[in-house]
Amino acid sequence: MSDPLAPYDAVLLLSYGGPQGPDDVLPFMRNATAGRGVPDSRLLEVSGHYGRFGGVSPINARNDELLAALRTELAARGSHLPVVIGNRNWHPFVSEALRALADGGARRILAMTTSAYGSYSGCRQYREDVAGALALLAAGADGATGRGAEADAAARVGGLGGEPVELVVDKTRPFYNTEGMLRANVDAIAEAYGRMAERGLPPRSVRLVLVTHSVPVSMEELSAPGPGEVVPDLGGAAPVAAPRLEPGVTADLSTEISYVEQHRRLIEVLLPALAESLGLEAAPGHDLVYCSRSGPPHARWLEPDVNDHLEALVGGRLTDGTPVRPPAGVVVAPIGFVADHMEVVFDLDTEAAQTAARLGLPYVRAATAGTHPALVSSLADVLAERAAAARGEEVRPASTTGVGPFHTVCPPQCCRPETRSARGRGMRPTAKSLPSVSVSPHTAPDTALVNEGSTQ
Repeated sequence: MSDPLAPYDAVLLLSYGGPQGPDDVLPFMRNATAGRGVPDSRLLEVSGHYGRFGGVSPINARNDELLAALRTELAARGSHLPVVIGNRNWHPFVSEALRALADGGARRILAMTTSAYGSYSGCRQYREDVAGALALLAAGADGATGRGAEADAAARVGGLGGEPVELVVDKTRPFYNTEGMLRANVDAIAEAYGRMAERGLPPRSVRLVLVTHSVPVSMEELSAPGPGEVVPDLGGAAPVAAPRLEPGVTADLSTEISYVEQHRRLIEVLLPALAESLGLEAAPGHDLVYCSRSGPPHARWLEPDVNDHLEALVGGRLTDGTPVRPPAGVVVAPIGFVADHMEVVFDLDTEAAQTAARLGLPYVRAATAGTHPALVSSLADVLAERAAAARGEEVRPASTTGVGPFHTVCPPQCCRPETRSARGRGMRPTAKSLPSVSVSPHTAPDTALVNEGSTQ
């Protein structure tokens, strides 16, 4: 019996990475901000966030748990492929993981990110990371310096990296619209409302604050296909040419939507499911807000910030001035993140919790999706879906929201990086899509000073 993930011979879980001890923090942050000219003095200031946790990012343990759960689920489905993790900014780097798989005989690898949503930092940037790692491996490099791809290449080409090897790496689609993401978040939020009820606060009196990672406004505008790639009902021109997609995957990009819209569509199906779970006729009042904004003050990022939002709620309004009934408490749900990491444990469990305490506002943070059995099952489904497409089988991706992204190979204009101008005005050139890793090696800087959350 063939493996259900054939023709692949390994699975690679792509994540951001994080320091594993105090000595790792500064080198890690240098990796995370490479090319941005951030001085060590500024990095040392921000590294204090990690100091609260002994210099260890919570992302490491959470990724280990997800890795173990995914291995167990795939084994139960009859797959015996090795499943490993490769990180953007700390060991094991993507190139290290690929080298280990190659040494074990793997030549065609199926990759999945720990980001549920389609965006530059959650999708295309990982494709760039993989493309860069493949270039290193083709030259005999292994990425072991911890100082970025350029340093790895300089140190390893012709040296300790091993013999050159050529691999094919295919990536799965975003999974925010899977049944597992929906069910895991509904269960987590319902449990948080249960904790509020134990404090004497009924659901109707508690406002739901849904949180995701902020990104630059220009990046949000560029996170969906552009003109010439979407049909008129989404405001674009009719396609001039079908994008190059895997066999059996539709070339219709009419359901492809932006980073923010992906969250909104998930919320649309989450709210009625939550109301049913809580035994309510309608869901409690709710808002979508953002955390972990970074970059210079003049740069436009998605708002409102979660702390500003809590301040406004207590004053009986939203941040745009719209009047609302001041809530008796808030449930804060990090639906933009798959696992607890620095953006969750510091931005929400520390800063936002302190803001709520100062305001006298009862505060409960819902769990992330983590290793919820429904989510792990959906991740395995998405891997199987990609394998079926690679075998040339008919693939019709399921979606709880009725919208994509559904593509298995990214369109050329999808999930582009931040630019200094809006779509179509001064846009930096990007490489065209290819069947596996579709873009050039990494050249663009990360979008945040330390941005674990956009990948979770």
